[in-house]
Amino acid sequence: MTSRASQGPEQDRGEPDGAGSVGADGAGAALGFRLDRVSVNFGGARRALSDVSLEIRPGEQVALIGPSGAGKTTALSVLGAALRADEGGVSIDGQDPWKLSGPALRALRTRLFIAPQTPPLPARQRVVTAVLAGRLPHWSLAQALRSLALPSDPESARQALARFSLQDKLWARVDRLSGGERQRVSLARALVSGAAAFLIDEPLSALDPTLALQTLDVLAQTARDRGATLICSLHQVDLALDRFPRVIGLRDGNIVFDRAPAKVSGDDISRLYYNRDTGPVSGTEWTLETGAARSPGRPSRCF
Repeated sequence: MTSRASQGPEQDRGEPDGAGSVGADGAGAALGFRLDRVSVNFGGARRALSDVSLEIRPGEQVALIGPSGAGKTTALSVLGAALRADEGGVSIDGQDPWKLSGPALRALRTRLFIAPQTPPLPARQRVVTAVLAGRLPHWSLAQALRSLALPSDPESARQALARFSLQDKLWARVDRLSGGERQRVSLARALVSGAAAFLIDEPLSALDPTLALQTLDVLAQTARDRGATLICSLHQVDLALDRFPRVIGLRDGNIVFDRAPAKVSGDDISRLYYNRDTGPVSGTEWTLETGAARSPGRPSRCF
């Protein structure tokens, strides 16, 4: 498999393509993020995030990987101003979201698109309405109610669905879709949202390998076209290393590594998933896409 991510600079952080540019839909400049010694505690001895510091520059594309319970979803929620950290500082577009006024915070959130792993789609809703709901933060109550009765821009919804090979589902009901189709409908919302940053949690959990590649490529290309920031949590290590120019490994609420994929070794993955210096992912490995052996320098597993 040809690595797209490895074709870029090998330094841990470089100036992202399209950083700070204005999207064609007028969404505005991409958003940058900073966490400064952030901790989140949901109770108990172990923290969901523990003293995490990182910076994501406008227009970057970043994959978060790590075992279940590592803190990936929590990190996305903090970055998206959906969850307030217990300790530390959070900055989005140079602002602390929790020090903004109510209207200013709502305005900031209209520039963020957060896609949870399980899409909250009403079962009896039409797909066209579910997709156009990506525009709700920009609509008045009257506009939203009108679109429920008569979808305001079905052609935009159809075009977004076509990117995920779902255009034939435009007028279908959500409860008639498979799990993978629902997942892609939720992501089609991002394409109509006009957001300046996409924070996507496990978008591939219900998809086969071919659809997984298509979905990641659509998200990455859309972000590049708009100059938007893309942060995506994944369990598919191989795809994270192949499709993203920066990979952050999380375990037990801590950052284990943060670097370009070409610099991520088999031992890094062993520390991340097995919490030891060497483990089953060291040595010759099976590749997710081809089943062929590959060198230990580029691990390839779906965890």
